[in-house]
Amino acid sequence: MFDIDIRIQRTKELINNAMLELIKEKPVEKITPTELCRKATINRNTFYSHYKSTSEVLEGIENELLETVDNSIYESEIPNDAITVLCELLKSNPKMSNLVFSKNAGARIMNRVFEIANKFNMSKMNGEKNNLTDTQKQMLSAYTIMGSAAALEQWVKNGMTDNPEDVAKFIYTISKHGSSSVTK
Repeated sequence: MFDIDIRIQRTKELINNAMLELIKEKPVEKITPTELCRKATINRNTFYSHYKSTSEVLEGIENELLETVDNSIYESEIPNDAITVLCELLKSNPKMSNLVFSKNAGARIMNRVFEIANKFNMSKMNGEKNNLTDTQKQMLSAYTIMGSAAALEQWVKNGMTDNPEDVAKFIYTISKHGSSSVTK
């Protein structure tokens, strides 16, 4: 039984890696099972014993990533820690990082990450004393998430050479104190 589990795990890993490679080239809707099987070096019967479609493969990859992000962020007490955790997750898996910001699949993932980050931001703002209306909290959350996402995208596209803690501190400082706080 143990050997079967290892084979299944290895097969799914081959399929996932093949999907991550192919998604760089084209949208998931244009990736055929045959193409994915060829890239993963498996046959179609093996593919269909695990998945119904190529979209299901991407959905599984997304769900795994987002579950990790969600769990990691909520273990953080302060926003800077949450951003650091996210940076470390991105840096530890470059293929996944490129998927998050890819033009072929990134929008779907980013929308889901936005929901997770917004929930986190709103819980933090609702737990703090402030004079913001609910609409202002939503706008502030959206503003910081979108700016943070843009900064993270640049970091990923530039090869993630900067330390995740430094990137997180930079993003947090801008989010909390504005861009003038880092340009002085």
